Amino acid sequence: MSSLIQQEWQSLAPQGVSVCFFDECRSTNSLATEQGALGFDQATWFVANRQTDGRGRRGRSWLSNDGNLFCSLLTRLELKMSELSTLPYLVSLAVRDTFIQLGCDTGAVQCKWPNDVLICEKKSSGILIETSAGDHGTIDFVVIGIGLNLAHYPSDAQFPATCVSKEIREEVATSKAFKILASRLKERLDKWNPSDVAQMIEEWVSVSWGLSQRREIRTSGETFMATLNGLDEKGGLELLLDDGTRRTLYAGDVFGSPGAH
Repeated sequence: MSSLIQQEWQSLAPQGVSVCFFDECRSTNSLATEQGALGFDQATWFVANRQTDGRGRRGRSWLSNDGNLFCSLLTRLELKMSELSTLPYLVSLAVRDTFIQLGCDTGAVQCKWPNDVLICEKKSSGILIETSAGDHGTIDFVVIGIGLNLAHYPSDAQFPATCVSKEIREEVATSKAFKILASRLKERLDKWNPSDVAQMIEEWVSVSWGLSQRREIRTSGETFMATLNGLDEKGGLELLLDDGTRRTLYAGDVFGSPGAH
């Protein structure tokens, strides 16, 4: 990739943050993880036009067509591993900020547990956060992978999907979306205090999809119906089961109704 294109992408990042741009790569998360292991100290975005092996949560593949945004932020946070549980909600809110700034209607953009962002109740982004452990339960580095459906979306996804250009009826440049996303994520990370997340959780809950509604819950070992009651202070999804018992979920997926895709 030419130095001029690299300079153009670098100009889009907040001050003090580097950008490495690729026309094509296996996965921006993989690149970021490799560089983190080599000792990269400066916060760095890895951005690509295309991914040949894009990854989502729980080992799922991620649609990686030209026109969508694929990027991963490598950063070092002085935190314990146990303090990272609410980071996905912070990232989801930054993605929501981005969609709204790109022209999506504020009320149409919702956060869906655990870390999806919906436009008009359709999945529009993917978030994959990976970490490397340091000594004594601390974190060596964090990779925040984000994919935004700007121009394309999968028609066979488990949950209905859409893209920004379809919803706002105009094309969106990946460079424009990246500049907004990088800025909004940095703003939220700079303000983030993992020991005081009540306000952030309250914000997330206020714009969440499915709250107080009965939904289908799928985990690695079971499928059941429950009413979504909110989040606890660690980011767990509080559920009211049909038999009246309460449960807090820390891993799984939420769907609209039995058998929905």
